[in-house]
Amino acid sequence: MSLQVSANSFQQMLSHSGLLSETQLQQVEQRFPASVRTSTPRAICDWLLQEGAITEWHAEKLLQSKFRGFFLGPYKLLSRVARGGMSTIYSAQHKETGEVNALKVLPPARTNTASYLPRLQREAAMTQRLQHPNIVRVFGFYSESDGQDAIHFIAMEFMRGRDLFETVNIEGPLSCRQAADYIRQAAEGLEYAHQAGLVHRDIKPGNLFVPEDGVLRILDLGLAQDFDSEENLTREFNERVLGTADYLAPEQAADSHTVDRRADLYSLGCSLYFLLTGQPPFTEGTLVQRLVAHQTKTPVPLTQFRSDVPAELDSILNAMMEKNRNRRISTASEVAERLSRFLESIADKPEFDQRPQMGELSCSQDDRGRLSASFDTEDSNKSNTDAAETRTTRDADSWPNVFRRPEDSSADVVVEHNAEVKTQGAGDFPGLTQLLITIEAECRVGGAFASDPRSAELLEVARRLQGEVQPEENREQSTAILPEIVVPKTLHKVSDAPERPGSFGRLLLFAFLLLAWICIVTVLVEWMQSA
Repeated sequence: MSLQVSANSFQQMLSHSGLLSETQLQQVEQRFPASVRTSTPRAICDWLLQEGAITEWHAEKLLQSKFRGFFLGPYKLLSRVARGGMSTIYSAQHKETGEVNALKVLPPARTNTASYLPRLQREAAMTQRLQHPNIVRVFGFYSESDGQDAIHFIAMEFMRGRDLFETVNIEGPLSCRQAADYIRQAAEGLEYAHQAGLVHRDIKPGNLFVPEDGVLRILDLGLAQDFDSEENLTREFNERVLGTADYLAPEQAADSHTVDRRADLYSLGCSLYFLLTGQPPFTEGTLVQRLVAHQTKTPVPLTQFRSDVPAELDSILNAMMEKNRNRRISTASEVAERLSRFLESIADKPEFDQRPQMGELSCSQDDRGRLSASFDTEDSNKSNTDAAETRTTRDADSWPNVFRRPEDSSADVVVEHNAEVKTQGAGDFPGLTQLLITIEAECRVGGAFASDPRSAELLEVARRLQGEVQPEENREQSTAILPEIVVPKTLHKVSDAPERPGSFGRLLLFAFLLLAWICIVTVLVEWMQSA
C-alpha cells in the first residue's frame, strides 16, 4: 500500500536509494517541483518508469517508502522473481559489466539454521565446476553485508522461460517427440554430472527448466551428493531422507546417503511419465502411501492415458523406472542414446508431434508434500486443480521456477530442502504422520527404532488412526519383493489386544504419550553420546 508522503520527502528517498545518478535526480527536481500539486510520488514513479530509470519492483517499494536494499555486493537488484523459506530469487544487474544475472539469496534468519548455508555453499561450488549446456551456469558464491547482517547468495545465469512442471500444468501433457527430447537433454546433463562424481537426488519436472532458447537446463543441485568428497551434510545435520516423494527412487526413501546415479535415472523416468500423462506415477493416498507405492506397485500403464506412445518409448520408460536398481538402466548416457535412436526412428512421422487426447484418467490429487529430513508436517492449502508434483504454497521456495516471467507465475513452488513435509489430508494427526514417516524410514534401514518392539505397536496405532492398516499377507508380500530394503519383522507385528469401547480416544492418547516418550529418550541418548 502506498504511503502519503510529500514530493520533497519522496525525492529525498530517491536520493538515499542510490537508484538514480546526480543528473537524474536533478531532472526529477526540475520536472516535479515540490510546490506543484501534481508532483506526487506516483507521478514521479510513472515518469521514471517511462524513462527506464527504475523497474516496477523499485516503484512498488519506493511507493511504500522503502528505499533501502536495492543493492547487494556488485549487483543492483531489479526485481524479486520468487520468494520462499529457503531463499529469495532476484534478477540483478552487475554494476560494472551491466550483465543481468539471477541471485539466489539466503535469508539472514536461515544462516545459522540446520544445513542451509553449507548447502548453498556446496551448491555453488558443485554447479560452478559443471560447464555443460544442459546444466544451469553458476558464476559464484558471495557473502556481503547490508549494514546489519551477513547476506549470502549465489549468482547464476538469468533465463526467461518455465520449468516442465509448469509447462504441463498450463499446456497439458507433451507430445512423444517433445517429451523424449527433453528427457534426452536432461540425461546428457546428468551423465556429465555423474561423470564428475555427483548424484543430483532431486530430479523432477520442476527442476528441468526450458528457457526461450529451447535448451533444457537442470537446476537445483542443493541436494546433490558429491561422492568424490568425504563431506556429507545429510549425516552431519542428521537428515535421513531427502528428495521429492512423487519422484523418489525406492532405495532413496530408505537411505538417501547411499544412493548412486541410478536413483537419478528412476526420478528421470518418473519425470518422463509426468510429461506423457500429466501426473506422477502414483497420486493416491498420503505421502507415506505414495512412497510405499514406489517400492511395491506398478504405475498405471501409459496406454490408459493415451494411445500414441510407441512401444520403444514405453520400453525405455519401464527400464528407467525398474524398482530394483540392479535391473534398472544403469547410466544416463544409455538413456540418452536410446532416446536419440527413438527420436531418429520417428523423425519423419509428424503424428508424434501431436499432444494427446486424454482419456478418463487424470491426476486425482494435488496434495503433494516435499519429503525432508526433519519430518515436520503441516497442512497444505493448495487446491486440487493442477497436475500433481510435490508442491506446496505459492510462498514457498522456488529454485526451479526462479527464471519465469512474473506474469507466468501460475504454478506453485516447492518448499525448502530440509524444513517441512507438506501433505494434505494428514492435518488431523500431524504428529502421528511425523512419527509414522520416521519409524518406517528407521526400520527400513535398521535404525534405532527397528530394534524397539514398541515401534511396531505405535506404527500400527498410527496406521489405524489414519486408515492405513494393511492385511498381514499384503505386508509380507511387499517385503518379499523389496530385496534391497529388508523390513525388520518387528515392523509386521500387530497388537492382538481387542479394542475396548471408546478405544479411539485411548489409542490417540496412547500414541501421543509414546511419541513424547520416544522423543525424550532420543534426546537423552544424543545428549549422553555427545557428553
